[in-house]
Amino acid sequence: MPEQIYDVIVVGTGTGGSSLAALSARAGLKTLVLEKNPRIGGACSGYEKDGFHVDFGTHLCTRGGKGAVGEVLKRVGAASRVEFVQPRKLCRITGLGLDVPLYTSARTLFKTSFRLNHQLGVTWREFPAMWRLTRDLFWMDEAKIDEWDNKTVEEFISRHSLNPGLHAHINVIMALYFVYPYWKSSAGEAIWCTKRMLESKAVSYPKGGTIMVPRVMLDAAKYFGATLLTRARVRKIMVENGAACGVELDDGRKFRGRAVVSTSSLKDTVFNLTGAGHFPDDFRERVKGLQESHNAIQIKLALDRKVIQEGSLIVLGSPGDFRPRTATIPRVHQVYEDLLAGRIPELVPLYLVVPSNFDPRLAPPGKQIVTMCTGVSLTTTKLQDPQEAWVEVMMNALRKVVPGIDKHIIWKEVVGARAIESWIGKPGGPAISTAQVPGQVAGERPAIRSPLPGLYIAGDGAGGRGVGTELAAMSALECAEILEDDFRSGRIS
Repeated sequence: MPEQIYDVIVVGTGTGGSSLAALSARAGLKTLVLEKNPRIGGACSGYEKDGFHVDFGTHLCTRGGKGAVGEVLKRVGAASRVEFVQPRKLCRITGLGLDVPLYTSARTLFKTSFRLNHQLGVTWREFPAMWRLTRDLFWMDEAKIDEWDNKTVEEFISRHSLNPGLHAHINVIMALYFVYPYWKSSAGEAIWCTKRMLESKAVSYPKGGTIMVPRVMLDAAKYFGATLLTRARVRKIMVENGAACGVELDDGRKFRGRAVVSTSSLKDTVFNLTGAGHFPDDFRERVKGLQESHNAIQIKLALDRKVIQEGSLIVLGSPGDFRPRTATIPRVHQVYEDLLAGRIPELVPLYLVVPSNFDPRLAPPGKQIVTMCTGVSLTTTKLQDPQEAWVEVMMNALRKVVPGIDKHIIWKEVVGARAIESWIGKPGGPAISTAQVPGQVAGERPAIRSPLPGLYIAGDGAGGRGVGTELAAMSALECAEILEDDFRSGRIS
């Protein structure tokens, strides 16, 4: 039989890969999608256990159906198939002297801001600066945001206030956004993301679990003629005559493609899947020097009744005496220095989502499923404190804000950093493989079209802006437009 040649081969079925597959197939391109795992979805995957639906990751969608994820669904005619749910009690920041509810109503924003600032120890004299900070997050124009792209969040916050409590809080928020410390994260990227999140008023969760987003996108891809293969780990991106020409799987199968799109990290794509010798020296050096975000430890809890009322919690815990109000900025920095070294820091923030509070069908009647995580170093750094110690610190932080939770636990599962690395397939297990830091955002983010003809990068490795799934979906939108243009213009033969 003649060899089958695809127009586009997409490696990975996370938000980036599934989005691109749907867009590519919708454009009439013969598309093959490959997933190394037995289940689709990457970090948005999930599984069933004892009647509970368990998300692999810990996610909320910062813009719901109003951002890049919604735009992809709309373009492939599947917007109505994913319902984003937003409860009134969306979130609560709690622990170490803080207790601030975050509601979905915009009318409560300034009341919430006042309460948070008061609990962080912000004085009345600092309130004008806090107003200027809030104003910038709401109304800074795009040109001004661009000016902050290559400056850090710490620089931006310090322009308004040197209050250490505020700096500690912002550091926690950046850990949620970018899984990276605030003194390394791009201020322009943080402002861009926050402004759009506040404008959309759509922080939410997909009904049916986070798996619904990639599942619906892949259903659309198959409807438009795409082929999906699971348990199909790519061993090598094949190169002939100076261009990417297909992939070879671990089991020896080979698939030829006019274009190959990798949603793994750039480092993995260049140095492992393709081979560094196929790229120019300056490109190799840039990829080698890319900063990556941290990994995580996750805990899944099945509870015998509804214990937590909010859709999500941001919990501040400390195995020592750290308190935001009395912290110093050097102590805030030390938190992440310890984390990078694999030590349990004196501030351990937890990000916790309760999927069954968004969709009760995700747990048996009257019960509750909880997912929570905290950042840890990449697996390339050995944990100096064992994983069991990290888990106990996390559970102790939760116990302090949800007293008596232990007696309601039906089962507990821990997903460690190495398990995350294995599932998502990116060496080290970074949550964001090209970290959103100065020099790696907006126009300075790695390009989707690689120097090797026929090879493209999508997902969290190149292109796009946004938090998590929004970043991956926007990258896929950009990649789809570039592919269509390259096919039309003859750049791809």
